[in-house]
Amino acid sequence: MFGTHFYHSTLRKSVSVFGTIFNDISVIRLDGTGGVLNQVKVPLSYGPKQKFLARLDANNDKSMALKLPRMSFEITGLTQDSSSKLNKMAVVSEKHATDSYKKQTVKHMSPYNIGMQLTIMAKNQDDGLQILEQILPYFQPEYTVTIKPISGWSYKQDVPIILNSTNIEDDYEGDFTARRVLMYTLDFTMKMRFFGPTSNTAVIKEIDIDYYNKANTSEKYYGVDLAVNPLTADVNDTLITSGTPGTDEYKITTSYDPIGVPESFAIYGTTLSGTFISGETITTSVTNHTAEISNTAYTTNPVAGTITIASPSGWLNIGETLTGSTSGATIVIASYT
Repeated sequence: MFGTHFYHSTLRKSVSVFGTIFNDISVIRLDGTGGVLNQVKVPLSYGPKQKFLARLDANNDKSMALKLPRMSFEITGLTQDSSSKLNKMAVVSEKHATDSYKKQTVKHMSPYNIGMQLTIMAKNQDDGLQILEQILPYFQPEYTVTIKPISGWSYKQDVPIILNSTNIEDDYEGDFTARRVLMYTLDFTMKMRFFGPTSNTAVIKEIDIDYYNKANTSEKYYGVDLAVNPLTADVNDTLITSGTPGTDEYKITTSYDPIGVPESFAIYGTTLSGTFISGETITTSVTNHTAEISNTAYTTNPVAGTITIASPSGWLNIGETLTGSTSGATIVIASYT
């Protein structure tokens, strides 16, 4: 429909999973002393109960007659489950089979309720009740199984199977030659998901984050780089965050970029008070950065000056005050180059 063929056999898997739950039920026949006479495994087939009832009515030859007890099941409905609908951005992902730089993803998932009906057919009441009692205790009212919905993936999905109702029919009518059939009908709901096509997407193994001054984007504060080390590591490798990695260990390494501030630059300031000493450390009033005085030049009218600083720990803000650690001199930053 959308140009990409895919098929996950979802309904086939639903039938297989549902049938597997009930394919190992047996009934026991007792003798007059209460001992076990024999044990009979109950056959299970896929198909509507009307099909088997028709065969029972048609087979007059006892040697070819359909043997009871037996069970049958069929799909009775398929409706979208709006209560289990996921966010459209939700994805299922798994590591790529051969490429550590890629992962397999499924972006489209739709939950559906699959109606299933199980019919128990027996010719005597005790056989039917034995089968029924081996089923009912496990559904309270649901029994959850785990399946792999996407072939070739290790991804697993929990599938609740809910018992909605149980109905017993004993509508025996006819002469003494007609076969009596007791029927127990159990209606279930399987909560399955239908998955869309799989695709390959790149795995993010490196992140480079840079921080800039919003008012002046040419001023870079600092940057952080995060990377998987080594880049060939995948999700199944051991991850450590500290210590010395061994030959089979992997870690996330963090490195910090230089803050992007020049080694030295000139500041023009006003409201000068005192005299800065060459070589002393200055501290900024707002950003709390530090630098070293390299050179000074002052004017007396107005009281201002140009100060050259070296080894700044970060960018300075226009309008903040610089204070000398030794001289105690101050100046307000008007501009810098």
